[in-house]
Amino acid sequence: MLSLKAANELIWKKFQHIEMGHEQVDILDGLDRIVAEDIVSPVDVPGFSRSMCDGYAVVASDTQGASEDNPVSLSYLGEVPPGVNAAMEVKEGQCAYVSTGSMIPPGADAVIMVERTKQSEEGFIQVSMQMKSGQFMMGQGSDIKAGSLLIERGKKLSAGNIGALVAAGIYKIKVFNRLRFAIIATGDELVDAGQDLLPGKIRDSNSYALQALITKAAGEVVRRVLVKDNRELYKQELENAVKCADVVLISGGCSVGIRDFTAEAINELPGEGVFIHGIEIRPGRPLIVGESMGKPVFGLPGHPVAPVLLFKTVVEELWRRLVACREEADSIIAVVDFDMSPCIFTHLFVQLEKGDDSIIARPAFKGNPTQTSAISRAGGYIWIKDPEKGLCRGQAAKVFVL
Repeated sequence: MLSLKAANELIWKKFQHIEMGHEQVDILDGLDRIVAEDIVSPVDVPGFSRSMCDGYAVVASDTQGASEDNPVSLSYLGEVPPGVNAAMEVKEGQCAYVSTGSMIPPGADAVIMVERTKQSEEGFIQVSMQMKSGQFMMGQGSDIKAGSLLIERGKKLSAGNIGALVAAGIYKIKVFNRLRFAIIATGDELVDAGQDLLPGKIRDSNSYALQALITKAAGEVVRRVLVKDNRELYKQELENAVKCADVVLISGGCSVGIRDFTAEAINELPGEGVFIHGIEIRPGRPLIVGESMGKPVFGLPGHPVAPVLLFKTVVEELWRRLVACREEADSIIAVVDFDMSPCIFTHLFVQLEKGDDSIIARPAFKGNPTQTSAISRAGGYIWIKDPEKGLCRGQAAKVFVL
């Protein structure tokens, strides 16, 4: 049986040829999307030298030796208001009043805070602080140089990136298209939202959880259906799904029971069919991966915890590689506050709590680690690479954040 790593490599080998298109969007619509090209600044930021405080623009060398007891007097030229081009030139022995953000007039190379100055009766400005060239001012391009890289291809666009892009005059960017998903939930026992919950029936929670994960990852669900345990319905709905989506997720029907038709349906459509049936991951071992009509199809066990885990560890991994995503999966280091050794699971959902000087990981479950409620309480999951050793109280563990 394939390891998780080997399975992901095989899936990548099968589908690395898939080309992800891109689109141009307004930057606010690009938040959390993957950038499709390197973005460089077309301009210097700031585009002119500007003041960092309210005060006087001066020639720094004029202030040599200035102190409270021995102030230097400078001739006052006038004011440069914010947002106005500086029309005057500051020469030796002169100064001009500037506000925070004002353009530094030509000739000046420092700004002295207004608190360190006084105005004499004759109208001169007395400076009581020795200045250095460049002090309390931002030079042109000191923040961002024209031609410098703002964000790399494959990076997820963040709120911080948006601020820098706007400062550089960039309002539209190219991002990879949203990956389109179809979700098929299978089982005679399932009912959808708004339907009566009759005896023996359960609500379809898996497809809603998967859709939430897809939306959070900036994907798009273009089709979501419930299918009864019927061979022909399985095949028909799978064919419909691969025609409208980039990736198909099937929840349930992955085992070898008399009502498990997922593998059979994948194999009946044109394409390679199933090339993975089972991997070394618990929960989620019966995972099915196949190719139908050129599209990746993932058969996720119907067990409530398994679809969430397999989406994060397998489906999302392919997605990230298709768009050359440079972002690592979000993770933190937490201190384990329970013992589970040995452990029958390779992945365990945990709650995260803030301790005195560290993050504490506690079980997200009460008794059974595969309960649906464990996902609701979980802040992340731990990959237990050696289940025989399991987890011990006090050890530091890497937690992948949900």
